[in-house]
Amino acid sequence: MKYYHVNVFSSKVLSGNGLTVVFPHEQLSVQQSLEITREFKQFETIFIYPPNSNGTFPAKIFTVEEELPFAGHPIIGAGAVLHKQYFSKDDNKKILFELGKRTIQTFSESKDRYYQVTMNQGEATFIKTVDKASYSGIVKALNIQESDIDKDYSIEVVSTGLPYLLVPLCNNLSNSKIVNKDFEGFLSGFEAKFVYVFDTKTLECRTWDNFGNVEDVATGSAAGPLCAYLVKKKMKKEKEIIEIHQGKFVNRPSIIKGKIFENNVYIIGDVSFFSSGIISL
Repeated sequence: MKYYHVNVFSSKVLSGNGLTVVFPHEQLSVQQSLEITREFKQFETIFIYPPNSNGTFPAKIFTVEEELPFAGHPIIGAGAVLHKQYFSKDDNKKILFELGKRTIQTFSESKDRYYQVTMNQGEATFIKTVDKASYSGIVKALNIQESDIDKDYSIEVVSTGLPYLLVPLCNNLSNSKIVNKDFEGFLSGFEAKFVYVFDTKTLECRTWDNFGNVEDVATGSAAGPLCAYLVKKKMKKEKEIIEIHQGKFVNRPSIIKGKIFENNVYIIGDVSFFSSGIISL
């Protein structure tokens, strides 16, 4: 099996969010996919299978813990890899992914030494506005104070494929971390899968695996809901390019760009190529 190791949300290697893109010769079991993902030790690994008759590429995305129904930076990274591997003669290429029952569209553009990929995440779903009575439990789980929450904005659950609890802060982003031992169970009470904590002034963001052990560098599946939230709250305008910052606290500062157009959420990311090789299985 051939694989590529790319850096997403950065035009330079050894920065941004690392990703492995694997091309299996045949269908892998969930356990095999997990074992390969754990061997690479990236936050996520995406497996790309041969294209369907309509040209759509079936994909599966895994963390070291589980398969995900959707994730942002794997789709953007894989869009660049497919452009390079299958369509290198084209400067621009539309590439379609089949992820479960969902079709995801990307547009890849070849640059001088990297690729820029735009992903259409579709319309955001606003699942829930959290009652303020729940704020005390949320801040306790995140090692912050209620006074750190920006009172001009609400805590909400928003999804473009993965539901995120969006927590707006006016202070203390640096001290935020998951300290609840059953954080996934805690989030399920809000119909959320993960948390995305952000500074309302700088749009610096943070998220982690639900054990709080690993902080993600740059999270496209969270940036999409945040862009939709910012436009809904009139912090940003429709069609405006929104710059979201992430990775500062793990020394991998990254920039995620997004916009809302005709109710669809678009996330834009640069992709640089670090390495490629063969998996001997």
